[in-house]
Amino acid sequence: MIYKKFFCLGLLLLCSIDSQAHNRSESYSKFNFSSNDQGVAIQVTGSIRQEIFNNLNLTSQFESYEGLVEYLGASINPGQSCKLKNPVEINENLSLGALKLFWLFQCSKMPESISMSLFQDLGVSHTHIARGTIDGESVPEFMYASKEDVWVIGRPGEKNVNQSSYLGYFKSGMQHILSGWDHLTFLLGLLLLFTGRFLIIAITGFTLGHSLTLGLGAMNILRIHSNMVEILIGFSILLLAIEYFFKHAFEFNNFFKNLALSLCVFLPLSFFGYLEPLLIVGLVLFSTLYLSVTNHYKTYWLPLLITVFFGLIHGLGFASSIAEVGLPQDKLLPIILSFNLGVEAGQLAVACLLLGILSIAKTHLHFKNFEYLHGAMGVFVFSMGTFWFVSRAVGI
Repeated sequence: MIYKKFFCLGLLLLCSIDSQAHNRSESYSKFNFSSNDQGVAIQVTGSIRQEIFNNLNLTSQFESYEGLVEYLGASINPGQSCKLKNPVEINENLSLGALKLFWLFQCSKMPESISMSLFQDLGVSHTHIARGTIDGESVPEFMYASKEDVWVIGRPGEKNVNQSSYLGYFKSGMQHILSGWDHLTFLLGLLLLFTGRFLIIAITGFTLGHSLTLGLGAMNILRIHSNMVEILIGFSILLLAIEYFFKHAFEFNNFFKNLALSLCVFLPLSFFGYLEPLLIVGLVLFSTLYLSVTNHYKTYWLPLLITVFFGLIHGLGFASSIAEVGLPQDKLLPIILSFNLGVEAGQLAVACLLLGILSIAKTHLHFKNFEYLHGAMGVFVFSMGTFWFVSRAVGI
């Protein structure tokens, strides 16, 4: 009984953590340096996802819109030779769920370096990736991981000696997976459902799908509204939990009965949120068919296919962001590879930790208590999946 009390206490502590899932905070910018009669003009176009911007809770930091504009104007420092010509412009891109920010500087000479404190001085862990062109030719990109970082502007074609290394993208990939509570909850669901080879195949499939959509986003091929991505991520977690608890009820001879029951549960979301009835029908049909198949067929292909599919969805969250800024095409493959190696390393680290905890619990707990622990973890996945899916679908 004491184990049950301790676990329930731990579960409550976990649930008390901010449940917005994507704690990863990042923004992007393009710097265009162009020569003119007065010296050099710098046009900066920044972008940040609406959800990340809202999570910064800037209303508590600034009393007015003018205060925010003043802060943004002082957040980029290209040196004493440069002056901000106009107040920073803020535009909302509804189609992508993102905010666009615009700076315009006039410099008497080409700046040697650029400092940036954008959102990093507000008590948050924020990463900013900047790209640049000088008179149309690309210069190496830079990743601001703290407000002390300084981007030394190189000439076009120069070796990237002080800029962001591939190790930086590797670390960013690890942070991306470790700071996303929905990603970690999905991973916990995989650990509850699969063991042995099936688990390795499932985690690998998730990474493959994540990598594919990340690559498509980096190449500016794939763009999708970020709100819809967040809804589908919540649905993927909920589906894992439904499989854990109710898979045995999905018999082929009850297919239409289960389909009708699922429609009754999910269809009301179309009246209170973003989801169209046709999309609801598609999600219900997919989940009912998938659960019926997994209830009868055990092959290595099923966990691979389903986690590749879920990986595609989870990867869209990052792909929709980097599509706004793009990545240097000449280094696209190694950057994506570095980032996804970080994702894979983070996933494996978390998986090993959770497997270790489960192994210790199985060894030292009575069988019934271990079953209770396993089931309680399933309840946690089900609760969080339901919360994220429903709250995002109805726009809470």
